[in-house]
Amino acid sequence: MSSELFQEEKMLLISMKKCDCNGESNYGQSLQRIMINRVVKRFQHTFQPYETVLARLLSKPNEKFHLSRPLKAGDVINTGNGPIRHEDVIGKPYRSLVTTSTSSSHQYMLCKPSLEEYVVNKRREAQPIYPLDAGSIVQLSDVHADFPDMGLGPAIDVEKPTSFQKLHLSDEYDRFLHDRWENRRTQLPQGLRTCAPPKQYLECGTGHGSLTLQICRAIHSGNAYYDGNDSTRGSILHSLDRSAKHLVTGVKNLKHYDRGIYWTDVEFHLLSESEQGPSQWLQGPTASYYRDVVGRLADRPGGFLNGAFLDLPSPQDHLETIAQHLVAESPLMVFVPSITQLWDCLQEVKTVGIPLSMTRVLELMSGSGGGGMREWDLRRTVIRETSKESMVARPKVGARIVGGGFVGVFKKLPADSVVRTWK
Repeated sequence: MSSELFQEEKMLLISMKKCDCNGESNYGQSLQRIMINRVVKRFQHTFQPYETVLARLLSKPNEKFHLSRPLKAGDVINTGNGPIRHEDVIGKPYRSLVTTSTSSSHQYMLCKPSLEEYVVNKRREAQPIYPLDAGSIVQLSDVHADFPDMGLGPAIDVEKPTSFQKLHLSDEYDRFLHDRWENRRTQLPQGLRTCAPPKQYLECGTGHGSLTLQICRAIHSGNAYYDGNDSTRGSILHSLDRSAKHLVTGVKNLKHYDRGIYWTDVEFHLLSESEQGPSQWLQGPTASYYRDVVGRLADRPGGFLNGAFLDLPSPQDHLETIAQHLVAESPLMVFVPSITQLWDCLQEVKTVGIPLSMTRVLELMSGSGGGGMREWDLRRTVIRETSKESMVARPKVGARIVGGGFVGVFKKLPADSVVRTWK
């Protein structure tokens, strides 16, 4: 199959030789440029070392497939029909056909996995939010980042708090990420800093890393000039988890996706025994650094978070503290298994007087892949017959917009807002 793919280039070479023999040097040079451009383009669409590949059985491409580890010499993709050597994949154009080393009768098509295929087929240590559901949650939050405006200014010289270690230089793949990162840093302009503080987001519950990847996709452009110093960052995602095992899985899944495209966008934090959740973490020294130093709020009050995503037990216990650290109009997304948990959140907001407004409640429909939604009506109302107040929790008729669960969308109210509370 490789000879067929390069047949066009061979024909161009023959044409070039004929042109040179006939003295048509200009035409030959044009053909040479065309061939070089096509070879370069072909190289850009081949599997490179440390990419991941989805090997699909040609006879059943939608039923039998295998996700590889990052490609490196000496490793294999294990299939039910024998192994595929990584050396036989590296350098192959996308959607090439290969056979296993033990059976020439079974052909596999080499595909670049989508984010959905990557997440669904990764080994699980925690139940993931299905990619289509995670993408819908991020879309509902409307978080995004643009290329930051840069200007001349000093770098941050305050010692940065220790976060969960992302790279281990004893690992070959991590060394590749480190070396590529160092090479990129040398190519960036020196002496720059962002004109405005970076947009910072909080994710509570790293888990499988599915939601982490979707948030990174939305905010990645904010770190176009990031050189390792927080003064050059345009966006930061803080991902918290109480389980070191889950953090290890989330970090690995983030690093292995698309040759580590998003690994510098996230700061992972392992909660200590004294930090039972985001409320305690936000009051600790690490959050103070990102608020006062990175967020440039040391001399004035205000929030430093431009959004928060909660996927943890009893989220209502943390709403008040998180709301204090949110910028006005920023989203707070709550993902829970049952509608009554969202009612607990709404009740906490209305009873305590937390400056949050619930704007939408949606159900993620159960199914094999996620992606379906149905909007719900969740509020307190007065029953006409008894004049007593009660909860309304029902799907909105005709508003169906598989995973499963419920998403509550809250928005932070301005500081001068009057919060209407329930008695």
